[in-house]
This record gives sequence, structure tokens and C-alpha cells, in this order.
Amino acid sequence: MFIIIFTVVMSSPMAGSVASSSSKDRSVSRTSFIPELQSMMFALGDARRPLHETAALVEDIVHTQLVAMLHQACEGALLRGSRVISAEDILFLMRRDKRKVARLLKYLQFRDYKSKLMKTLEDDDTPQETGTDTQAKRQKLAQDFLVWMDQTGELLSLAERHEVDPVKQERLERLERQTRSMDQNQYSEFCESRQLSFAKKASKFRDWLDLSSLEVKPNSIAMEILSYLAYETVAQIVDLSLLVKQEMTAKTNPISHLISASYIQYNTHAEVCAATVEQPSGAIQPCHIREAIRRYNCRHTVSPHLVSCTAYCRSGMAFLAC
Repeated sequence: MFIIIFTVVMSSPMAGSVASSSSKDRSVSRTSFIPELQSMMFALGDARRPLHETAALVEDIVHTQLVAMLHQACEGALLRGSRVISAEDILFLMRRDKRKVARLLKYLQFRDYKSKLMKTLEDDDTPQETGTDTQAKRQKLAQDFLVWMDQTGELLSLAERHEVDPVKQERLERLERQTRSMDQNQYSEFCESRQLSFAKKASKFRDWLDLSSLEVKPNSIAMEILSYLAYETVAQIVDLSLLVKQEMTAKTNPISHLISASYIQYNTHAEVCAATVEQPSGAIQPCHIREAIRRYNCRHTVSPHLVSCTAYCRSGMAFLAC
């Protein structure tokens, strides 16, 4: 049984539509990640030149979700009496999805390993006597919180498992198929796109989120986690949208099944979006994303009548990253 002392009761400003705060509703001068998102989407399986309007919609969805998550994490931090939003507040929001918690723990493990490696390279002649608390601070913070929150030890054991993640495996197999037909220039561009992330543009990412309205601000580790979750949200949007795109293509070409849907369970008997004509580039269209999000919400949105339902669930849109 989980020990839960947080009660997140926030009035979310987010509407239930796919991206209620569209780019038209926001300041024109707001920091934009559209160029980077187009490269990320290409690296995740979209066409080589993703549509600008599609990337703009993805940006709106990711921004909307992260801002809502930040507000809930802020509520949790204030209830704890903390002056900052920390990893614990985000982990608490993710506690219901064990697979996503496991992915986050592996990410934190990787970040600690990378920090340790970089420090070793910088201080080559320094003896290896740095404490484990500095070498694995992210992982230790997460594990300490999970020990406190979960008496069963079930969540903590996720970090020790070495199972194949079916979502990640499916994604890698799809990308491997995608790269088979690439020439040298295309593959070089693909590899460069694969290296893009929100974490590598930390200052721009912080400006993009616009933390001015929060009573408490996220610390550096929380920002690392948020940048990771932002990328994971983009990846899941692309995954789901490609499945919708494949289904729509199959209606005109029944043998064009190139992506397996075995790892994603969601409704497939939905409305056909208005723009059913494929773009010459084969790129994901906004209608594919809207339909994918609609299906995801149908399966994952919790009933608003449940006491445990968060404000974001009550708004009609489920988190993609947690």
C-alpha cells in the first residue's frame, strides 16, 4: 500500500481540448522550440521535413502538459513546506505508472553516471575517493523518496530490474527500418537530430516554460527531469500519431502495415479526421495528432467523480509523460 500524504487540489487553467492554449493565444514573442521539435520528430520517426503546423501543435501540447505538471508539483512542494520544486514532487505525480517511473529511474541513473564520467575526465589525476552521495545524487534522492512513499518496495525495485522496455524496443526497431533507405547525407542529418534534446538547451527550456507564475521554482534536478519528460512526451505523441497515420493509410492501401501497434493499447474505432489526404512528404499531419490524443484521453482520463482524480484529469486531458 502506498503512503500518500499529498492531496493535489488545483484549479487547472488548462481546457480539455488537445492544445487549448494554442500558439495564437500566446505572445508572439514567446520562446519557440518549433525548429528543434521538427528535428526531434524526424529522429523519432516522422518525415525528414516535418510540417511546421504539426510541430507547432506538438509544441502546444507539450507546453500545456508541462505547465500543468509544474503547477501540480508546485502544490505538492508547498504542502511539504519546501521552498523549491524537487524530484520528489514530480515522482509523486508519476507514481501510478510503474513503467514510466522505471524509465525515469534509469534516466537518473544515466545522468549520474554521465556526471561521474565527466568529473573523472576533468580531474584525471584525482584519486577515486569521492563519496557515493555526490556520484549518484539524483538516483539517491529518487530512491530515498520512493522508500519513504512506498512501504511495499515495489517502486524501488523497478530501478534494479533489467527488463526490455517494449515501447523503447518498438521505437528502435521502427527507426532501424526508417534508416535503411537513407543515403549518407540523410543518415548524417538523422544522427544529428537524434542528439537533440530539451536538456541541451536548458536556458531556452526554462524561458520556454515561463516559471514566473509559480510560487516556488523547480531546482536543477527537477528541471533535468522536466526536460526528459518533455522529450518523452514528444516521442509518445509521434508514436501514437504514426499508428493513426498507418491506420488511415491502410484504408486506401491495406498492405502498408509498417508499424506494430502491439505495445500501445488504445481505441481504434474513432472518427476519421477531415484531412485524410496524405501529404507528398508522408509527414504526420495535425489531424493525426488530434486523433491520437483523443484516443489516448478516451483510455487514460480518469472519471472526474473519483476523489483521487487530479485537477488535470478533471480538465479532460491525461498526462502523456506520467
